[in-house]
Amino acid sequence: MIRDFPYVTYIIIGSKERLSKVKSYQIEEGVECLLCPFSSIEELPSLLDSKIAELQSEVISIIPAGAFPKKLARKQLLHFSKSKYQFWGWYHFGNKFKGALQSIGKLNTFFNKVPQVEQGIFFTKSLYFSVGGLGETGTNPFSELARRFYLRLDPQNPLPSLTIRAKSILN
Repeated sequence: MIRDFPYVTYIIIGSKERLSKVKSYQIEEGVECLLCPFSSIEELPSLLDSKIAELQSEVISIIPAGAFPKKLARKQLLHFSKSKYQFWGWYHFGNKFKGALQSIGKLNTFFNKVPQVEQGIFFTKSLYFSVGGLGETGTNPFSELARRFYLRLDPQNPLPSLTIRAKSILN
């Protein structure tokens, strides 16, 4: 059976200036990659809600600008997307950034079970809208979304880390 629409959509988020510097990504069949530039972090929830509503794919992955999932993670996510089950999760922390900030982020993810922006997040489209979308954004745009997802179901084990291609993630 041939599908006219993708199984997985990767949405790359970042400032307009940052996304203008992002080079295209090589992706597999059954996958699409969209850029989602924003002027301020406050407009991100409504921007993502409208963009995700227009998509026909089963699974959405939100990735910060300057990063992209490794081939193994993309393959696993594509495999997950072919099931009819709802799921969500995030990617492991990579080894590119080291130091105090990454250590704090790793501890926060370990204790609070909330993915950091540098990790990205993935979920089924139906789960996203069943919890009411992204919600309020603070310093971490994924914290409210993760909290809402936890009310519905536990996350998948983290997928392999993102490949980080830049020093600046969102701006």
